[in-house]
Amino acid sequence: MAIDPYAACPGGTGKKIKFCCADLTGELEQIDRLVEGDQVSAALEQVDRLAVKHPGRACLMATQVKLQLATRKFAEAADTSRAFLAAFPDNPLALGHAAVADAIAGRIQEAAAHFDRAREAAGAEISADLVRIAATLVQAGAQAGHSGFAQGLVEWMIDKSLGTAEEQRLLAAVVGSSGVPAALRTKVHLEEPPADSPWRPDFETGLQHARAWRLGKAITAFRGLKGVAGESRALFTDIAALCEMLARPFEAAEAWLAVASMPGTAADDAVEATGRAIALETEADEDRSPSIAYERRSATLTLGADGAAALDLLEDKLRHDAHFDPAPYDRSQWTNRGAVPPRSAWRVFETAHASDAPARLLATLLVFGRQTDQEPLAVLQGFQPDVAAARPVVERLLGTAFGEPLAATLPAATPTSWLLGAQFRTQPPDVPPAGTPAGAPSALDVMLESQRSAVHRRFVDSWPDTALPELLGRTPREALGQPAGARRVAALVNEGEATGRGRDESAAWTAIRGRLGMPTPPVIESAQPLEQVPPLRWHRLDFTRVDLDQLRAVFLTAVDAGFELAAELAADALVSRADATPEDRWEAYSLLEERASTSVRKLEIIGRLRELAKVLKVGVGMIDVAELRIRLQRGDQADIVRLLDGLRRDHARDQKVLEALAQVLMEAGVDLPAMMAAQAAGGVATGSPALGGGPAPAGSAASGIWTPGASPPPPPGQTSEKKTLWTPN
Repeated sequence: MAIDPYAACPGGTGKKIKFCCADLTGELEQIDRLVEGDQVSAALEQVDRLAVKHPGRACLMATQVKLQLATRKFAEAADTSRAFLAAFPDNPLALGHAAVADAIAGRIQEAAAHFDRAREAAGAEISADLVRIAATLVQAGAQAGHSGFAQGLVEWMIDKSLGTAEEQRLLAAVVGSSGVPAALRTKVHLEEPPADSPWRPDFETGLQHARAWRLGKAITAFRGLKGVAGESRALFTDIAALCEMLARPFEAAEAWLAVASMPGTAADDAVEATGRAIALETEADEDRSPSIAYERRSATLTLGADGAAALDLLEDKLRHDAHFDPAPYDRSQWTNRGAVPPRSAWRVFETAHASDAPARLLATLLVFGRQTDQEPLAVLQGFQPDVAAARPVVERLLGTAFGEPLAATLPAATPTSWLLGAQFRTQPPDVPPAGTPAGAPSALDVMLESQRSAVHRRFVDSWPDTALPELLGRTPREALGQPAGARRVAALVNEGEATGRGRDESAAWTAIRGRLGMPTPPVIESAQPLEQVPPLRWHRLDFTRVDLDQLRAVFLTAVDAGFELAAELAADALVSRADATPEDRWEAYSLLEERASTSVRKLEIIGRLRELAKVLKVGVGMIDVAELRIRLQRGDQADIVRLLDGLRRDHARDQKVLEALAQVLMEAGVDLPAMMAAQAAGGVATGSPALGGGPAPAGSAASGIWTPGASPPPPPGQTSEKKTLWTPN
């Protein structure tokens, strides 16, 4: 591809090629042809030769860094980037490449500072290379957990109309899927100073820098006002927002805590500012203490001369002890990495406190046979408090003692995650031969409810007196004794209520509020909550007073942003509104069906969806599959036969339905290959891999089939329009 001599220099000098590197035009064209032909390594070799022949040329240094990054030669790219920046300290591409090198090395704060300077140096002339660098930094920032930095880059691209709308959407999705803490999912807007403040001109200078995306200069201007505007919420709010975008979480957290402690800050605002500070403290130091460490301990098994027979006897003792259950494991996961697999694996449970209470899972025990270079071995692994509780039980039965924890880099969990992640012994439910009576919970419902109740009962009992890193090592009960600590506890409880996985988890957080004697937050009345109420408070809305259009938006936004309780409450409100459209009800019921905790409730909602399917004139194949999954769990034989017959008759050529059906049958333990072989042997037509062929019913195209959690196709005469969902920022 011929290079336009009046195009901008690829080295970011700001000059035209004709006046900067005209003598290298032919070589640059050759490099472009190699890159277009996917000969990146050859292109890099060519650039390396040219860089020796023509040292200190910006176009060659920029191309060299880009190709080194493309070939994953990160050390060489870092060296070239440093040389490029040293030779051209104000070159936007040199600064941008330095930002990428910093990000690869895990220095996100330095990367943010370099890119801020690159953005300023580029001015209005933003090159395509700088946009690509920004996209790379979005992904690096999101992966490193610096969501404010990553989202700030996306907002800059949107503000300056850089990249396509699809590229902007994909980058926003990268940020949203990286696990943005709930406290940081609310967008913070820059605030104006009070109109009568004597320092307003200096404040507006900082705002001008911020709005022009000169973030470093903006922070410098705002810091200079601390001496005269130290009690200004607007000042510290803007400092916090800018520090988030520049990956300075400690400074941002300090600013938010300053906002929270100011006398004029409303209670809800103070709690949410504290919540942002907690999230940013974690961003700055993920390994804050106290945490729950995962550990492994080993013990040599003394079995005598007849080792194999002794191991058989030992495993038989484990099998008949109430504290142990055999655990399945995949031997290939061990052999594929050249490790010797264990002879057996066991789950270790604590003793139940009552005969009808489930026993909590403590740890995993691995038993290894004798190897050429070692005696038979037992390995006990789990979270440290659980291993400590399991050791006496296991050591008594094995007749040996475990040594010190094995040295290894193992994961850790926060105390809250450890408590909420507890597991209890599950007994496979016995499905009644005649199925579960209509309207009665199934055996699986009873078992899962027992599990959830046990987890949340332990959580409510333990969390108030557990030392937490979010509370700087204090327990919630201790922290409530001070105003700043009380705000921290309230922030944790508020977030738990808003984002709990299911209403029962949200209810556990509410129970903790009562256990600690914390006040119940008031219900919020607002017809326009999108503009008036932050998302972390949506679950407190009186949804009967919310305008219908706003209710739709709150529902969709809460679903997309992970505010679970608000999403369910908004869905409940939508299906009860007389002015809600069938499409509104469809989307709301699909969410409620997905999150219903019992099969009885799921079947009730599926019945409502069938009624709506008739109104919307959409296929019911996926609804049949969803109901079949539930009927199989309940053992409802007559309904299973009815649904299978309907699927064979009406949806035998709908590939989407058949794939979902195959998944459901495999979950239920149906041997699909054997079924297909039996069909082939019997001469049954195989237009459907599971059910046999048949004519396709009218209107059974895949685009007209509902999938749980998805929007239905539009009614005839209307066009489909994709909704724009709010994403974390």
